[in-house]
Amino acid sequence: MSARIVAPGLSQRWLDQHGYVAGLLDEWPPERVQETLDAVLQLWNVLDLTTAIQWRWNPRLRTTAGREIFLDMMVEMNPLLLARHPDEVEGLLVHEAAHLVVQRLHGRQPPHGDYWKAYMRKAGQSTRATHELDVRGLRRKRKPTRRRRRGSAVQRLLRKVLQG
Repeated sequence: MSARIVAPGLSQRWLDQHGYVAGLLDEWPPERVQETLDAVLQLWNVLDLTTAIQWRWNPRLRTTAGREIFLDMMVEMNPLLLARHPDEVEGLLVHEAAHLVVQRLHGRQPPHGDYWKAYMRKAGQSTRATHELDVRGLRRKRKPTRRRRRGSAVQRLLRKVLQG
């Protein structure tokens, strides 16, 4: 039995475990996200990309607000972080869409280069490349790394015997 999808990328089961994200989804339902995306693509005169560019929430993102995946023409957004900062969703959508448009129309370019900045300015958005949002509690705890042993068991035994 598969979980019911309540928004692109999110299941009802996941949402039940992260109830505080519901406010974000109320403020940013799929229709509003798509309308925002379509509006900026219209502003940039690339309406042919409205059906090409997809979006979804990605609950696996931790401190990254969002990302674009060019091969899939996909914008992914972090629901955990953006639930804390719903006013950042529009800027993030525009930011990631600009990456997709630049790469589609102009080929490989510096990620936050002149073409990207021009699209951001045309949309009235900041050309800042990173966020300064509060990410406390969102980082994954890393498992301690194991020290690598030097050499095989035979080599270690031989070294021990030779050292006395």
